[in-house]
Amino acid sequence: MSLGLNKTKRRIASIRSTQKITKAMGMVAAVKLRRFRDLVDKGEEYAKGLYEVMGELLLHDNETHTHYSSENEDDLGTLYIVVTSNLGLCAGYNNNIFKYLESFVDPSKDIICPLGEKGRAHYLHDDRYHNVDLDLPRVDKTLSPKQIDALCLNLKKAFNEKRVRKVVLVYTHYVNSISFVPEQETLLPLQIETTPREDESYCPPLFEPSARAQIHSLLPYYLGSRIYYRIAESQLCEQASRRNAMDNANDNADELLSKLTIEYNKARQTAITQEIVEVVSGSANATN
Repeated sequence: MSLGLNKTKRRIASIRSTQKITKAMGMVAAVKLRRFRDLVDKGEEYAKGLYEVMGELLLHDNETHTHYSSENEDDLGTLYIVVTSNLGLCAGYNNNIFKYLESFVDPSKDIICPLGEKGRAHYLHDDRYHNVDLDLPRVDKTLSPKQIDALCLNLKKAFNEKRVRKVVLVYTHYVNSISFVPEQETLLPLQIETTPREDESYCPPLFEPSARAQIHSLLPYYLGSRIYYRIAESQLCEQASRRNAMDNANDNADELLSKLTIEYNKARQTAITQEIVEVVSGSANATN
């Protein structure tokens, strides 16, 4: 009986030690969640402004339409930039991205560029994917502007040299604190919804330099704003997913501790009762 009590006591101590770790990780994730939420709010405002400006320029690019508004040849593969996490313990965050990409990617033709250590490890060890590009600059959780600029220049160069048909960013969209949805956004060619204004039909605006020249000069900034915003949004989802995972782990630990405590108390009460019975029996035998 004492062996069973000691085993249950050791399990309770082990679960309590693990719970301290999960609670600490949950608190860290909550702090990072607030930080990335601020980054997303700021990045969204800037990205939205550049989106509207680029849409206005594309709408009035009448002289010679830029090649950034159409795809390259159809026999080329698509470059997919996949945003994953660097660390684990974030529930199904990475697996949802992997499954989502598998639903439409052509492993033999398309190029996969994973951002994040989990994505790099996954696609490097999966024999189905023959074109995994690790030469693009890494973009870590600090979201350095230099790294973003270097990535945008490489993407622009790959599209201009017609090495890829189009460039697509695969990320995780933040719906709310418990819901995250994998999505994709085409970076190149430019897919910006524009609506002509009625008051500009007879008097269109004049651009100096031309709309086409401004599109080419603003393109790296536009790509950088979209990538920065989507990576920040993905990291917001990662931290929210990690916090939820730690909260679930804490709840499971509390439930398990409750069951083990009841089991321990029952076993301890049984042992005490047995000892009392043995003492009373021994005293009765001695009296007789």
